[in-house]
Amino acid sequence: MVDITSPWQIVLLALITTDVASEIIRGVNIGGWLVTEEWITPSVFSSTRTNDEWNLCNALGKDKCRSQLENHWKTFFTRDDFVDIKGTGLNAIRIPVGYWAVDVQGDEPYVDGQYPYLIQAVGWAAEVGLQVLIDLHGAPGSQNGQDNSGLIGPVLFPSNSSNSDRSLAVLRNLTEEFTKDIYGSTVTGIELLNEPRLSDANFPMTQLRTFYADAAEIVRIASARPINTTFHDAFWGPSYWSNYDPINPSSTLPATDLTLDTHQYYAFPPQNNLSHSEIIDSVCGISQLLKRPVSTSGIPPTIVGEFSLEVGKPPTDFQPQDDDNLSQDQAQRTWYRLLFEAQNAAYTPNGPGQSSIGWYYWTWKTEWDIDTWSYRRGVADGAWEWKKRTTPEIGVVDNAGETSGKTLLSLIV
Repeated sequence: MVDITSPWQIVLLALITTDVASEIIRGVNIGGWLVTEEWITPSVFSSTRTNDEWNLCNALGKDKCRSQLENHWKTFFTRDDFVDIKGTGLNAIRIPVGYWAVDVQGDEPYVDGQYPYLIQAVGWAAEVGLQVLIDLHGAPGSQNGQDNSGLIGPVLFPSNSSNSDRSLAVLRNLTEEFTKDIYGSTVTGIELLNEPRLSDANFPMTQLRTFYADAAEIVRIASARPINTTFHDAFWGPSYWSNYDPINPSSTLPATDLTLDTHQYYAFPPQNNLSHSEIIDSVCGISQLLKRPVSTSGIPPTIVGEFSLEVGKPPTDFQPQDDDNLSQDQAQRTWYRLLFEAQNAAYTPNGPGQSSIGWYYWTWKTEWDIDTWSYRRGVADGAWEWKKRTTPEIGVVDNAGETSGKTLLSLIV
């Protein structure tokens, strides 16, 4: 386990934070920072021709990898980013972290050192008034075989019980640390596992539900104060999880301290083949589902923990030239505006007791500030002033400031 002694613990003792846990969540992901992804920060990977953190460190060796990543952790996100996030009207951040920030075994090429930066980030969030969801983004063996888990390849997380045991120990560590009094109520939740990819043969739902039950119990026992437990829907959709209580499987109501995370993307198969109108229809469908009362649908309080404006291709296929002048095209800008406002309205509750409780955009920024993935770019680009609005809008405003005839009223409410 890592040494988490940090001067930020002293600073946090002096902070009086605002309790924002009951607010509608409008947030962004701090993507590509403590868990690196090649498409977000290509310069980190450029000298090795690798595309995940495991192989990056394997190619560089531990000493050089630690030095390179230390520079990345120091510079890619700073306090100014958190000030800017708050300045856009957002109130929450989701911070992905890999298990190796807490527990690296001798035969693994990963390096640790992320934990003090996580503590520092929580300190910044407390100072500026952002709530924090800490997300276990990468588990031992990889829970999805994708770069965002740290290792591209087969899904080996379910193949060995030690992978689950190590993950539970990491969740215990994070819960014990970030429910201490020194952090106030800044950290509002712990997410058990990001985007697990299931298969009947190798990673069945029964195994995931067992892990969720064990993990939820760990968070409950390890908490020094009440904290929310967040779990991903494993791409089975919110309805599957109706009346889910991991600790009490026979329950006919969802657990009160539990949040479901569903990710809504149109950049990956098969959703990347949808037309614009089909995408809006899909957004409307999830809106109708999540705006039903929890008391009738049984769907737990639900965040859309990741979404973007990209349609048609995954971010790993992006090249810098693809972005040239894209945001200057009026039709494209109008479409992005419609898509953002549709998703904002769809994922935001419009009444009490609904399943929907808000969203986190993926991501705050990328190295190239890809317009469909970078929230920062959408705010900074004068042509995209609309992204500063954090309440659902009805009309679609074009470059000249005129509202088009297309509205979201009939689609979303």
